[in-house]
Amino acid sequence: MNTITNSISARGVIDLDRVAAKAAEFGFRRGTFCELEQGIAVAESLMQSKLATPEAIGEMDRITGMTAWVTGDPVDGIFLSLPLTAAGESAVRNGTYAPASPDPTHLCADGQGCSAFYIGVYAGANRDARRKVMTAAAVLRVELFSAYPCFARGATEDGRRSMDSLGFKPFEGGLPDLYVQEALDPSRWAAA
Repeated sequence: MNTITNSISARGVIDLDRVAAKAAEFGFRRGTFCELEQGIAVAESLMQSKLATPEAIGEMDRITGMTAWVTGDPVDGIFLSLPLTAAGESAVRNGTYAPASPDPTHLCADGQGCSAFYIGVYAGANRDARRKVMTAAAVLRVELFSAYPCFARGATEDGRRSMDSLGFKPFEGGLPDLYVQEALDPSRWAAA
């Protein structure tokens, strides 16, 4: 079984196969390089700003086994979820985390302790894709990752509204436009 362990308790694990199965329920799959190019183009057009390169996102996905998720054919939705080590969580909180090219020691690799999650982007090109992205992100957060704090940036007005609606709060002192939702249920350190 592919797993990332909880950094506080050896009992908690993130089952990467379970994450992939849950994402698939909403039409998501880990993106190929070509699909990442398409997904990044969708996100950049909506955000009117540059994201990480497909190469950088591919490397993040290679390290974590669960970063780059896409939907549609052609791709019309993307979300990036990054499990963070304790050092990664600390870097996000103090503003030294580099979203476009994170230090590999900030990302949880297979079998490594997880301390928090960072949502790199979530974007959909149309109403259906946006619904899929928001539903998948919310369900994964509540059903699989509720024991962890989760960070995301409000890069657009729509993004800030969606984070507000999901219960995220602005976080001062970290990256610009950073939002956080602290652990929803810290008692859920058992298998995620």
